[in-house]
Amino acid sequence: MRIALKDVTVRYDAGLPSATTALSGVSLAVEQGECVAVIGPTGSGKTTLLEVMAGLATPTSGVATIEPAGAARGLRDAVGLAYQFPESQFFEETVFADVAFGPARQGLAESEIRIRVEEALSRAGLPDDKFGGRMPLSLSAGEKRRAAIAGILALSRPFLLLDEPTAGLDPSTAERIGDLVRNEVRTGRGVVVVTHDLEFVEAVASRTVVVGGGAVLADRTTAGALADASLLEGLGLEPPPRYALMDLLRRLSHPEFDRISLVLSVPHGAGDDRQKP
Repeated sequence: MRIALKDVTVRYDAGLPSATTALSGVSLAVEQGECVAVIGPTGSGKTTLLEVMAGLATPTSGVATIEPAGAARGLRDAVGLAYQFPESQFFEETVFADVAFGPARQGLAESEIRIRVEEALSRAGLPDDKFGGRMPLSLSAGEKRRAAIAGILALSRPFLLLDEPTAGLDPSTAERIGDLVRNEVRTGRGVVVVTHDLEFVEAVASRTVVVGGGAVLADRTTAGALADASLLEGLGLEPPPRYALMDLLRRLSHPEFDRISLVLSVPHGAGDDRQKP
């Protein structure tokens, strides 16, 4: 199963002085079992792209679908979307009740809801016996973020879309979000991450889509996208440290560049399942 966008354009306020084009002729696909990062400057159309993928924004032209036809009733039944700071939407008295809200709206039996919630909390690193009975607002910042994502996981949809999942989190907490994303990909879920955090991109995504001005500027392996310093700099994006070092050595024509770049370009993070010492 995959999310497929074909020549998608989204315009707001058509015919008015405030008219804007959020997306222009975007075509791409996301398969189950892969993590795709979407990067670009503020206002480049990233969140609108997520909303189109989730079936929450209707293209002005072009098509956004689930393929093959009949694999799901539509994008909304196949995709779960967590906006930036999803924890701000907590409203139940306990973590368990908040995560259970979505499955309950699906009309599931109580026994199935409990199974869904317990599994989602476990996958988010928040076991029910320790966190289910707690008040959501009593959690740490990272725990709140993971509890909110658990609410999306409990819907049991094949695709998970995350808008700036590490925003406001310290590096160690962001790493736990990265662990969650990698685990979901391993189970066969397709994940799309919109973020300005390129170190997070390097850690979780096998593929990166670069957008600017509502258009796709590049769709490459993550290593290929992050190594394109001129592309990133033109968009005001700063590459992760090791890629910045590679670019600096290249510009200085360092005699050891070939040897060092070979070491620095060895895949890690999303594509490295080797055991760590």
